[in-house]
Amino acid sequence: MISQEGLNRGLAPLRIVTGHQDLDAALASRNFVVGGVEGGSPEAQLNLNPGEQKSVEFSLSEPGSNLEVIKRLTFDADHYAVRLETKVLQGGQPVPGAKIAIGPSLGDQGVQHYNFYSIAPEGIAAVGDASTQHLTAHVDDKTAEVKDNGDKIQVQKFEPPTHWAGVGDTYFAMALVLPQPASGLEYQTIKPKQQVNGQDRFLITAHIPVPTDGTPTYLFAGPKDHDQLQETSEFINKNISGQQVDLGQLINYGWTQRVTKPLAAPILWSINRLNKLTGSYGIAIILFTIIIYTLFFPLKWRSSKSMKKAQKLAPRMKELQEKIKGMKQNDPRLKDLQMEQLRLMKEGNPLGGCLPLLIQMPFLIALYVAITISIDFRQSSFLWIPDLSAAEPYTIHILPLLMAGSMLVLQLITPSPSADPLQRKMMAVIMPMMMLYILWSAPAGLLVYWLVGNLVGFGQQVIINRMLKSKDDEEQPPQEKDRAGSRQKKRISDASPSQI
Repeated sequence: MISQEGLNRGLAPLRIVTGHQDLDAALASRNFVVGGVEGGSPEAQLNLNPGEQKSVEFSLSEPGSNLEVIKRLTFDADHYAVRLETKVLQGGQPVPGAKIAIGPSLGDQGVQHYNFYSIAPEGIAAVGDASTQHLTAHVDDKTAEVKDNGDKIQVQKFEPPTHWAGVGDTYFAMALVLPQPASGLEYQTIKPKQQVNGQDRFLITAHIPVPTDGTPTYLFAGPKDHDQLQETSEFINKNISGQQVDLGQLINYGWTQRVTKPLAAPILWSINRLNKLTGSYGIAIILFTIIIYTLFFPLKWRSSKSMKKAQKLAPRMKELQEKIKGMKQNDPRLKDLQMEQLRLMKEGNPLGGCLPLLIQMPFLIALYVAITISIDFRQSSFLWIPDLSAAEPYTIHILPLLMAGSMLVLQLITPSPSADPLQRKMMAVIMPMMMLYILWSAPAGLLVYWLVGNLVGFGQQVIINRMLKSKDDEEQPPQEKDRAGSRQKKRISDASPSQI
């Protein structure tokens, strides 16, 4: 959880900054004495049995400045929340304005093998009465301060009182919850001079004002798992009177969170239950896809039925448009043709086929968010895929190609409101090619869902096409069939022998 790149710059979590130059110099130059672990070795371990709590204490005394500092961390075997008591005393009195560092960034963020650096680190803070803010690590080259080593640094300050704040990456977070809201939160972002694989890297640190008289705060450091964050929030709220925190806000659902957040949680719950039954997240996604597409089958039926109706009425609609185009406004036949046009538009409205499909879009977006942010899919392998939460790490991405191919076939057999075969084929090709471009680097788990959905959709569409064809045959009046047959016989009987 500690960034090695940060350590190289003398930065690490739980550093104390007072704002007083002499005190900060003493804190930076002296070693703390470690208590609560056997041997005092830097490699010491703290082992807890279920239901057990243990504390580690870091203490520092500086006689020259009459400074005394104590940081005590109490770990609970059953919870991710760590009780943190901080004392910064000078002459026996608490030093005001002290801040504690959370960050910089997180160690996992810089490990390309695990997360491909798909999402930059961010600061997360609950300030004032507004909703939680997610601050993507960024440095403006025009306004940033340049250090002697070439690093660029930028500071962002918040005036409203802070309830809790921290830093996070795609799957992990570290945050500090205060006993009472306090002002003075700062975020410091560093952009190292050196790039990695041609990309900028960022180190973002939260400097959070803390009580220095030993009043406990609570530190969360762990995975951004929805259930785990909810449990940790309940634990902290029981131990801090007057504060009601929701650490679930550490999860970044994106700008569509009002729609995706209520859907993402039950989606993850369902897939996790299926994973427990199958032992594979890949198989769980496949079963989940089959279940969802089965539930959406009535919408698909209605969509195909509307599209088929619009396709049958399209020639007549085009004929009416041509007639109306050449008529004058005072032509008495114009009103009748316009009324017939409105009737056909109502009867064969192509939007009737699109709307049921649009209902599925929020669900698809929520699934994308769920797979992208859920730690459950991180490093979960399936078949040739090493990580369902990331794109295939190969030059040729097999899943997007299979998805586009299956989508092309599905488009060709799905009824379209257009009666023009050429236009239908063009649309059937353009859409898969566009989705192939968009989803080339999408998480493999999402592509598994989409591919299986196309295969299930193909089977459903074949059934629907047969049902619609049978229904059309039933609806065709018998006399029209007889008339068609008699006309054909008459034409043959009237033809010359050579024509026959």
